[in-house]
Amino acid sequence: MNDFTQKGNWLKQTSLEIRVIYTLFMVFALVGHLSFIFISIYRIGANPAEIANHYRGGADEMSFPKEFMELLEVTHFHAYIEGIVLLVLTHLFSAAPLVRRIKLPLIVIAFLTTFLDLSAPWLIRYLSADFAYLQIVSWMGMAISYFPLTLVPLYYLWKRTTIS
Repeated sequence: MNDFTQKGNWLKQTSLEIRVIYTLFMVFALVGHLSFIFISIYRIGANPAEIANHYRGGADEMSFPKEFMELLEVTHFHAYIEGIVLLVLTHLFSAAPLVRRIKLPLIVIAFLTTFLDLSAPWLIRYLSADFAYLQIVSWMGMAISYFPLTLVPLYYLWKRTTIS
């Protein structure tokens, strides 16, 4: 925890053990990011009609609308896990020696689009199929923000030339 209280670029000053731990966490996060993309495209769909059918049901695929408890369970799990992952990734990203005008917007985009991702299924299911566009926007924003949040700290963790 002392790492998070230091000023400046503490990523390059951490011990080898801490760098390995952070690196392995970010490898798991990258696997999570990529699997999220594939699950979203293959299970839900990549266009608004497929997304709306997934949540609202559809005669074309003989699918049923998502039930309240199913949406609630998915929201419950994702709210906790995505919040924790974002907390760690944004802390590590904040330690990178980048200017605030780059860091802060990416952090805000990550949290905002993750919140939209949690909200969109409810809006699609109970208000309008048109909110499927919001789901696509949230996925795009998550992709745009999550990869730099993961890859930038990884780069700065291993940028130095000597290993201590």
